[in-house]
Amino acid sequence: MIRPPLLAALLGAALFATSSRMPAAEPSLPPSPPVDFHHLPWTDGEALTYLVSLGGFDAAQGTFVARDKSDHWEFKLSLASRGLVDDFYPFTGTFWSILAPPPWRSVEYGEFRFEPRKTIKEQTRIDYAKHQGTREIWIEGKTKTFPIAEQSVDDVGTMLYHLRTGPWNPGDRRTLYVYESNSEKEALAECQARETRAFGAWPKQPVLRILVLPGKGTHHRGRLMLWLTDDARRLPLHADLDFRYGTFSIDLTKADKAPPTAQ
Repeated sequence: MIRPPLLAALLGAALFATSSRMPAAEPSLPPSPPVDFHHLPWTDGEALTYLVSLGGFDAAQGTFVARDKSDHWEFKLSLASRGLVDDFYPFTGTFWSILAPPPWRSVEYGEFRFEPRKTIKEQTRIDYAKHQGTREIWIEGKTKTFPIAEQSVDDVGTMLYHLRTGPWNPGDRRTLYVYESNSEKEALAECQARETRAFGAWPKQPVLRILVLPGKGTHHRGRLMLWLTDDARRLPLHADLDFRYGTFSIDLTKADKAPPTAQ
């Protein structure tokens, strides 16, 4: 049986919770370009629902919701087990991310996750003035701190939205700095190609194929391949996440309040 934390990681911490024998990508990629907060690919209330499957079997379903709070953005993921996983090891979870005003940087990440024999309730906040992250593990009554070297970092939730921003052309490469658990890590992203493909109920259309690999700061060796619509919406239609148990497929099944194609 696949452990639920791995399933939760698919949508809430897609890259860093994987573990396989694939080699890490080479470091020293250029940083991500500045984000234009006046022209983001999503709008207030956008809700994207995904089905996670392994080997053709449903494993989990999650919905991302983006909320404009005037002085910041809040991204929230609601996740629940499906299919055989729900029969043998049901779980639910809520993950949230707080994105500060420009420049792009996460200031808070938290999760409530409920499993048959385990409950996780924790929150991490970033103090950029002190270059320090503080992780509060509420169930255990513990607080841990860790250094933050960069002036702008993502959490594992804002990272997924960050990949939707800015120009992407084949050959473009970026480094994203991401905090997860008790440390700062790197995610290395590359636009590999423009393609024309259909995924699930989504018709054939131009898409961007983005490869994301772990970089410095993590011993995990996974691979996330992501396909975004090649238009103003940059909708993530499909993703394949390779790790030691196989390949998880993540498919967009519903998009509410997504901007029109011609935005």
